[in-house]
Amino acid sequence: MGSIPTKIEKMHVTDVQEASVPVVVFDFDGTITTDDTFRLFLSYYRGPINYTLKIASLLPVFAAYGLRLIDRNKVKEHVIRRFFKGEKMSFIEARAKTFAEEVIPGLIRPAANEALERAKMREKEGHESLYICSASIGPYLRAYFMRHGIKNILATELKSESGVCSGEIDGYNIWGAGKVRRILAEFEPKDVTIIEAYGDSRGDRELLNAAKASFYRPFRL
Repeated sequence: MGSIPTKIEKMHVTDVQEASVPVVVFDFDGTITTDDTFRLFLSYYRGPINYTLKIASLLPVFAAYGLRLIDRNKVKEHVIRRFFKGEKMSFIEARAKTFAEEVIPGLIRPAANEALERAKMREKEGHESLYICSASIGPYLRAYFMRHGIKNILATELKSESGVCSGEIDGYNIWGAGKVRRILAEFEPKDVTIIEAYGDSRGDRELLNAAKASFYRPFRL
């Protein structure tokens, strides 16, 4: 992934056709932000002591991942189960809202914010639709971006039953191939053309490869 230059010209998902839907897609963690917000939210949600204890209890899971016995999607499932199972969704949403207000603004890269504003303007002018596509969980992404006029959020979602988090992922982890899969599912049965994609890690490789123009870590200058 480190060999991917700042910009790559490609056309993989579909040729630009009149019937296809043009979109611009941004990854979130590391691309728009300077840190991993999922980890920060876990600590914010549980508090530093409880967070440390829960992470310590997950060490066997991390060890299994290190030994390649399980993949990162399975690790994500274990983490979500340990931190959120049995929690009221209303409480998760409330904490997500304050996290979006108190923590996320200080993590936004200025150049990324400028690029988002340009993409928003093009969307308003009737050009490409703007999407955030992230492995982070939906509650705090929606809480942050809805305040900034960005409504299209594709994220890893928490499954709930009768208003209580079941500890499971609703759907699948939006990482790697899951990002392109989620984008295609959003527009099915229509075709979609990813005009531009912005990412920063291995989890964005398939997204970057699917776009006409790909930007790898463009906001770190």
